Amino acid sequence: MLAIITGATKGIGRAVSIRLASEGIDIVAISSSKNNLEELKKFIEKTTKAKCYIHVCDLTNKNQRLHLISSLAVYEQKVSILVNNFGRYSVGTIEEISSTDLITNFEHNVVTAFELSQFIAPIFKEKKEGYIFNILSVLAEKTRQTAAAYTISKHAMNGLNKLLADELREFEVKVCGIYPCSVNTSSWDGIAVDRSKMIQPEDIATLISQSLKLSDQMFIERIDLNPLDKTT
Repeated sequence: MLAIITGATKGIGRAVSIRLASEGIDIVAISSSKNNLEELKKFIEKTTKAKCYIHVCDLTNKNQRLHLISSLAVYEQKVSILVNNFGRYSVGTIEEISSTDLITNFEHNVVTAFELSQFIAPIFKEKKEGYIFNILSVLAEKTRQTAAAYTISKHAMNGLNKLLADELREFEVKVCGIYPCSVNTSSWDGIAVDRSKMIQPEDIATLISQSLKLSDQMFIERIDLNPLDKTT
């Protein structure tokens, strides 16, 4: 098996990469940082039996995304998992954001996942197997006035997740949307908050790992994650 993972060197992406590699699944790690990718590759191949193939790509850049997708064709025969993890958070109310802010959020939080899913869907359809995990947010269904563009983009990503699930189900491809509240990632750096009470990236990695072990006739359509402490 082989998993393609975006945003693979930090937070959720790193945790998922390491967890799946520990179970013998080869990793295609995508990130904008060559140094972070090389460190991840070294760690995975030193501590597990899995291979880690790295691709440097700024997923906010359309030309780089198109080049990346063409380079992923080499994995068509082996790929069985796609984890759409890449995304960016932004702040601003409806009155404060511009249409450019909104377009940028769509580029980061929807278009990247759309293009990779569009690439992988026909491959999985032909194989009649495969898994797509979309990392969303509670803001894919709720709203946050101070993160207007992000909220709108995540609602759109929720629509993409549902469309993929509906279209690919008959081809025995399993699509799972993951809806976490606050996750302990680098996005909280410099903010005074008790990160030990947050959802940990390893929690999400564990859930993805367990989802892969279910019978062929069963799949988890969505996973909602909330911290025990409601103030988190």
